[in-house]
Amino acid sequence: MTRKTKPYYLSNLGIIFFLICTILLTNCSLHQQRLKKDKLTLIYLPKSEFTLTSNKLRMQHPIKISNEQVVNHLLSMSYEELSLLGKKKYIFPSNDVLEIAPLITKALNRIKANKVLYYEVESPKGKTAGTIFQNQDKINWVFETIKGISFSNRNRRRNRGSTWVLLPNNGQKYSQEHSILGNNQQQNWIVSKLDLAKKSRRVLKPRLQKKLPKQRSIPSHDREELKPINSNQVELKKRLQFLKDLHNKQLINDNEYAQKKKKLLK
Repeated sequence: MTRKTKPYYLSNLGIIFFLICTILLTNCSLHQQRLKKDKLTLIYLPKSEFTLTSNKLRMQHPIKISNEQVVNHLLSMSYEELSLLGKKKYIFPSNDVLEIAPLITKALNRIKANKVLYYEVESPKGKTAGTIFQNQDKINWVFETIKGISFSNRNRRRNRGSTWVLLPNNGQKYSQEHSILGNNQQQNWIVSKLDLAKKSRRVLKPRLQKKLPKQRSIPSHDREELKPINSNQVELKKRLQFLKDLHNKQLINDNEYAQKKKKLLK
């Protein structure tokens, strides 16, 4: 290679390397569309990256689901830690549900056929993360971690290394993994109807409202005058006003004003 062609050759290699890096970065950005708002992160992942099962999944996307339905799903999700003191707990606090449900609903309404929706919800107790998609007219909720605790723990020998299990409610069931040895329930994977049979009994906490200024109390001697106005008694209002004008002009004294007013209000 001559001295003249060597710089030209090196410059071509630099251009090719730059183009390859650009293509790779572009593909990565296309595969992972990320949305982060407050405590919620949403990412569209390719279906090929969803490797929790060998079953053939037929995605039915976008998912036609309402915000009310998503709220009901989130409120119904519960789990139990596999420990001596383990008991049923809800995964999402009700105040978190109000914040994240609208964004999850929009993301599911716009998801493409070859994608799954990955989500992360941050909380003081830790991160809750998983995947959502629709298969065979059922919505699938797969949880990887709940409040910072991963589903799989290799240090545990019981329950196949699980640290917690989901608790299906009405209209929900575990996903089944089929193998030569038989069917295996995947206890971190809930398959549910889009419209659950029963609404969740959990009560949503209303959002904090601004304190309204205290209403000024009405003097007792003016309350009787407000009564005919509120009841739309136009004629009575005119008579009371006429009586009050007479009193203000000192055409009648206090006793006469009080007696006549009392008669009108009977």
